[in-house]
Amino acid sequence: MSSATQVQPPLRDLSQRMIKKHHVAIILLHWFNAITWLIELTTGAALISSEHFRFVPVWFVTMITEVSGTRANLLRFHIAAGLTWITVFAVYAIFGWQTYFHQEVLEREVALDKDDFNWLRIRVLRILGRSNEPLPPQGIYNAGQKMFALMVYVMIPVIMGTGLVMAFHWGPMTLVGWAVVLHFAAVAVVVSGLMVHVYMGAVFPEEKPAFFSMLTGMVPEEFAYKHHHKWWKEVKMLEELHAAGLAEPRPVPRPSRLAAALRMKEHWPGYWAGFGLGLTLLATFLIVGQGLGASGGFTRYLAFVLSLVAPGYASAHPYWSNYVQPGQPVLMDFLVFELIGVALGGVVSGWLAGHLKWTTDKGPRISPRTRWALAFLGGAISGAGARLARGCTSGLALSGGSVLSAGAFVFMLSVFAAGFIGAYFLRRIWL
Repeated sequence: MSSATQVQPPLRDLSQRMIKKHHVAIILLHWFNAITWLIELTTGAALISSEHFRFVPVWFVTMITEVSGTRANLLRFHIAAGLTWITVFAVYAIFGWQTYFHQEVLEREVALDKDDFNWLRIRVLRILGRSNEPLPPQGIYNAGQKMFALMVYVMIPVIMGTGLVMAFHWGPMTLVGWAVVLHFAAVAVVVSGLMVHVYMGAVFPEEKPAFFSMLTGMVPEEFAYKHHHKWWKEVKMLEELHAAGLAEPRPVPRPSRLAAALRMKEHWPGYWAGFGLGLTLLATFLIVGQGLGASGGFTRYLAFVLSLVAPGYASAHPYWSNYVQPGQPVLMDFLVFELIGVALGGVVSGWLAGHLKWTTDKGPRISPRTRWALAFLGGAISGAGARLARGCTSGLALSGGSVLSAGAFVFMLSVFAAGFIGAYFLRRIWL
């Protein structure tokens, strides 16, 4: 038997060591869920305006509605966030069944054993002051965390299904009415568990390492030894067997297609990237009723800054007044949030693929300072040109071309012509 199961090491030897608890995919999904639930709870609470059912102050409803512009915009945003949440979960379910749902969820996160049931019984008795019995050793998740996870995974299909029925009015009104009741009930059950979960993870001192493990993926070995002793023994036993050369080499699990795609060191082939971009464009038309864009979002950012520093100038200007209007928030537009998502998605994908680093791409014949100056100059000219053309390569070329706009094809022919001509004079930037 391993010495890890016989001799208890001094805790001072464990306090400085860290062991891995969570993979990157688990951390990303955890925080995606946290952000999405915060958005959905905020907008959902503000959508309940009836005094018989409202559970937030009137000022909160007014504030969130004013930020959205109208209650219709608020509802659209709530539905769009919910559809995004459903889509991400569907991707994990389809491509990550073996590596995530099967191994992480079914085998570790919700699988209750005899020690777990005893832990729940003793924990309740200790809270009531009727027992001093020590808690049974726990695995990588304790019984309370497993019960919370089990409750969440039971409620998630209910929330998703009823949300779709409510959003698109599938079926008769009786079904929609019951969907509202079940939706609220399921959300209330999850929120009640979330309150305990957040308190235990972020506030309760003994569980602080568990909270930080969702940022770093690591926990102190001392914490694992005290609170997840069964898992700690498994980790130590494997370490000792591998160090002694007695353990059979574990088969390397084949990564899912999604995981392999996310961790590709090479860039995606152009045809596959184009196919994905086409599906993204189709999804924006179906979900938000408009295509992609970029220059329009940056224009709104600048209009927002102008409305803060020079509100009189912005409201009187013949161009900026189209964006700065009373009662209509400047930043309440799909393109504003799309650009935030593009930036975050680029950072995350570059990090996963190992491409996230600070560098200046240039040719050997120019300095980095010249390359940066030309980049800013080219960006300014491109931005001005996009505004004159009433669209950029995303808003005019892609979105316009998808609806067979004549301006989109003229724009793209002009872009390619200018690109070939400009490349002749600026080729020394790269060569």
